[in-house]
Amino acid sequence: MKRLFVSLLLLASALVAVPAPAAQAAPTVTVVDMFGRTINDHGVQLVDWQGYLANPYIELTVRPPEGVTYPVTVDLKAEGTSRLMMDLPSQLTATGATKRLTFANASEQKVFRLAIHSKRAPGQDELYTLRLTTTDAGRQVYTQSMPIRVQQDEKTALQPSIPVTFDYRHDTVTGYFSQPAFRTAAEEAVKDWFRFFDMAPFDTVAAGAENNHLPGNEWQNTINVTNDRAYDGMYVFFRGIQSPHSTGYPARNGKYHTRQGQQLPGPLHRSTAMIFEYDEAGKQLFTSLADEDWYRTEIQGSVLDVHGLVMHEYGHAVAYHSDWAGMRAYVDSGGVNDQDVIAYQGRVVPVETSGYHIPGTQPYWDRLSGQSGGWTHMFPTRRWMLTKLALLIAENAGWRINRDLTPFLPPSIVTTALPRPVAGQAYQQTLAAKGGVPFYDWRITSGSLPPGLTLNRFTGAITGTTTSTAPATFTVQLRDYDRLSTPVTRTFTLGAGAEQNLATAATPSASYTSPWESVAAINDGVVPASSNDTVNPRWGTWPETGTQWAELTWPSAQTLRSAEVYFFDDGQGVDRPASWRLQYWNGSAYVDVPNPSGYPVAADAFNRVTFGQVSTTRLRVVLNGDPDAVGLLEVRSFA
Repeated sequence: MKRLFVSLLLLASALVAVPAPAAQAAPTVTVVDMFGRTINDHGVQLVDWQGYLANPYIELTVRPPEGVTYPVTVDLKAEGTSRLMMDLPSQLTATGATKRLTFANASEQKVFRLAIHSKRAPGQDELYTLRLTTTDAGRQVYTQSMPIRVQQDEKTALQPSIPVTFDYRHDTVTGYFSQPAFRTAAEEAVKDWFRFFDMAPFDTVAAGAENNHLPGNEWQNTINVTNDRAYDGMYVFFRGIQSPHSTGYPARNGKYHTRQGQQLPGPLHRSTAMIFEYDEAGKQLFTSLADEDWYRTEIQGSVLDVHGLVMHEYGHAVAYHSDWAGMRAYVDSGGVNDQDVIAYQGRVVPVETSGYHIPGTQPYWDRLSGQSGGWTHMFPTRRWMLTKLALLIAENAGWRINRDLTPFLPPSIVTTALPRPVAGQAYQQTLAAKGGVPFYDWRITSGSLPPGLTLNRFTGAITGTTTSTAPATFTVQLRDYDRLSTPVTRTFTLGAGAEQNLATAATPSASYTSPWESVAAINDGVVPASSNDTVNPRWGTWPETGTQWAELTWPSAQTLRSAEVYFFDDGQGVDRPASWRLQYWNGSAYVDVPNPSGYPVAADAFNRVTFGQVSTTRLRVVLNGDPDAVGLLEVRSFA
């Protein structure tokens, strides 16, 4: 009996639930950026600079997982668009780029580079996926992913700064330019150069006043040509021939552009010629400019990309030719006097005396994009693209680059002041920056935030809740993703004396919002870079004109005495208003605020209005948009 009792007792003990061992986390690949930040949770940020220029790449370090059997492979897939690409060896596909890394042990780490091809059709920011698939020696497979965010710096199409006139009358040998798609691809390639020059139209050249010359096949039987219409920009003669090569060149007739009768420095030739040659058997002409088709092009292979070839060869017509006196001087000096080029590339960049090309070897690839106008790039060679380096050198011909465009802006902190946190209330403000290569790194280098607040290194967001009312002074450092950039800093004080921006707690709405813009932009707390801020969200009404409004609504009444507005003005249909005013909801209707101090309409600044105290749940900004559309980048309101 005693033995039976013991047996039953042991059986009962066996039936008691025993906690299962904790699930083991799957082995994880760690991805680290150049600042030492682990980006697995945040993801990657790329930038599409202007839509017509080779974009900068992001360099990342991959550390393989522990607790797996080596060797292992990590297959990278940047998926969601054909425009994504990785450094060689890698492949391009219709859905993204692929690359394989192999690791012999857990202590190895390897670098890869990720970029995105320019999107010619402007639009909103994009979101894609970086997928990492790890396969160990035992054929165990582990998958993880992270977001790829692409910042579209150019929300509207960038147009040439001067008119470009094309003349096809002498395309009588091959008739290439009679094909609409061929003509469009060629014209866009030429315009791409002038999109980045900051030039006003010149004095008008009368019809028949500009002489140039064009070759026949084998560059024989030269014919003299002249312009058949008046123009005040650049005149381009196009001709297709069958052999032996394509090229471009400026007119060599001793006539140069003037403005108000004065010859411009350079001097700037009044016309150019672009010669297109194509006689290779088995080659297919590729003319598509569709953003998702670019990866189908080839520099060497069975497909001849019309846009890429014209862009490269027209570079000789517009700058890279011995007939441009300034470029000739640059070549003769070896490039030692161009400090802009040296500062950007980190070295002197010569131009070959024979052919006037930037050397195609790796030290002279465009430093930030890894691409060149030659036969080899850091990335799979497809379409020849304009690069920042090529444009900087082209200035030596006499052109002036538009330094307000994002590729040429140095990094800077745009935010100049922060609203005061309220003890016990949630605080959220985001520091704004512009210029350089985004994927910024934000750090506090001296002082400290009020207790309870933190700074996000990736986003620049200051968030949290503090119970302190004491002033706190701190210095923020901004670093961009360019190893040669100098970090920039700005000092802020949070605490007594700072105004609290009440607008961030309101809900925004508007009379009309363009489908590609956002009314949420007006109170997101971001300080704009300029009235044509292409980095941060914007509210605009294009194509709607006339009287438009945007308003803020609070869940409870607010006491208001002043407000500030920052106007959106892109110079391409959205303009500052002819006039504007503030109204508040008095409980039954909107009425103008009492005793306004005035309604300024300055660009690139907050326009402040003080007025008699009101208590309201709604504040409306009414804008007179006749004859243009209007918009706002930010609205602030204060007690």
